[in-house]
Amino acid sequence: MTSNRSKNMTRCTRREWMKMAAAGMALVSVDAPRAERGRPAPVNRQPREWTGHNSRLTDYYRAEGYPAYDTHPRYLGQLRGSWRQIGRQYGERAGDLIRMVYEGWYRELLPVQGSPSVMTAYLRQQQAYYEALVPEALELMQGIADGAATELAASAFPRELSDFDKILMINSYFGLMGKPPVSETAELAPQDDIVHCCSGAVMLGGATRDGKTLHVSSEDQHFFPQEYLVTFVAHPSDPRAHSFTVTDSAGEIGSEHAQNDRGVTVSGYAGGGMGILGPTLAQPFSGYRRPGLDWQVGDFYAAAFADHARHAVERLTVGRPEYRTRSGRKTVIGKCTRGANWVISDGRDAFVVESIPADQEGQARYAVRRPGDMGEKDGRYLASTNNVEAKDSYNEENVHDPAHPMSQHGSGTQDPSYFGLNGSGMRFWTLVRLIEEHYGDITVEMVQQWRQTHFVYDRAGVRHDDVDVDGRKVPVYLAPHAATLCRHTFDQPGVDSFKGINIYVSLSVAQDLVSYRTKGRPCEWVGPWDRLSLGEPPAEPGA
Repeated sequence: MTSNRSKNMTRCTRREWMKMAAAGMALVSVDAPRAERGRPAPVNRQPREWTGHNSRLTDYYRAEGYPAYDTHPRYLGQLRGSWRQIGRQYGERAGDLIRMVYEGWYRELLPVQGSPSVMTAYLRQQQAYYEALVPEALELMQGIADGAATELAASAFPRELSDFDKILMINSYFGLMGKPPVSETAELAPQDDIVHCCSGAVMLGGATRDGKTLHVSSEDQHFFPQEYLVTFVAHPSDPRAHSFTVTDSAGEIGSEHAQNDRGVTVSGYAGGGMGILGPTLAQPFSGYRRPGLDWQVGDFYAAAFADHARHAVERLTVGRPEYRTRSGRKTVIGKCTRGANWVISDGRDAFVVESIPADQEGQARYAVRRPGDMGEKDGRYLASTNNVEAKDSYNEENVHDPAHPMSQHGSGTQDPSYFGLNGSGMRFWTLVRLIEEHYGDITVEMVQQWRQTHFVYDRAGVRHDDVDVDGRKVPVYLAPHAATLCRHTFDQPGVDSFKGINIYVSLSVAQDLVSYRTKGRPCEWVGPWDRLSLGEPPAEPGA
């Protein structure tokens, strides 16, 4: 999404919501955080090969009374059985972390929604949508709620939502950041003043040194409560499903990056945010508030049920035949409050699905971008951030509409802040430039280094390390309305606040069925990235 150029708006990655949450804490009667009650946390059977660490993790912000973040995501192991059984194992092994994520999100979302009943009404609409699109997601969430029931009952907010709704809320938090309707008439939603910073790229064989597909992405939000991470490998007994691995904030089912045993990798981002219709009181679930596929649930949906990359595109754009029959819809409504992007790859192909829940007329739209559509060399790579760049789109009737380019809803050059680009455009063209400079020789180690960069490239390939802010030079990674691949939050330009951006960064290799990951910002990571393979279980302590 594009940044707002107003001088008084220097917030980044939901900073506005963090301030609202702080105000909301004073309005809500709560007990002290339950982290100090003395219940022992489940044992984290950390794989032996995870020897790296984040050197600044203890400096990362967390709310008062909550425990320090673990050095690595809690490894939940190999989860097997039905969706509900897998969910129960998840909940039992991560209940304490799920409780903390729930409490953090509830405090943040309540001031936005105004009351638990407004929140619940939204969740019922989401539940009904998923019953048609991907009921397996609801079964998995119910299992998580079952497994974490004891911890959820002991939370600071035990009765405001049912246990199932607590988990559904965690998996709907970005949608719940969209404010409820205030007008009887349809109006365009105000331009988003939050600078989103998720970014990623796919490099296919020909672009890489060894001919393998590399898929890199980052979840860039705020540390509390999202840095309470878990990771696992799921082996569902569902005959239509695949084994898959994902890292996520405890309680989520899909999060930002997932890979399955066919080498299909899916990562999700906030997408276009301009020209989106807001909700109305007459139709409270119209506009951006209408039910749809949340970006992180979309990662689960595609990774769990796609045989190959093109299959994943189908899942995320038109859904399964039974969805179209049950819902009467012809397309999937993708959303992340407003727009959602999914980057999809396997050993041969790569795609970006760009989607919005409601254009200026209230119509959901999607587009599919392929390598080469923006001049990528040999059609062997692509990049995506929070901008939308497709030159066409499909409407809700699934009719191709070349006269309505998706790019009008937030390209990287709209409302520029520096260098003719907005924050999303800076990260997009930095990734493109890095790939072009090293085309044909790109390795895992090289891409890991890219994710530490604190500079940007413009469209002409000129590197920028700092910008002028009120007459002084500020590093671009700590500057308002700018965004690097490894960006940091700040309370004042140039001064790191340690409140967020890279929750974690993932890098998957399709042919090897392996994913590498940091916890927190890559520039602060020391040693080898954590590694998790779908081809072989990790060496666990005592194994």
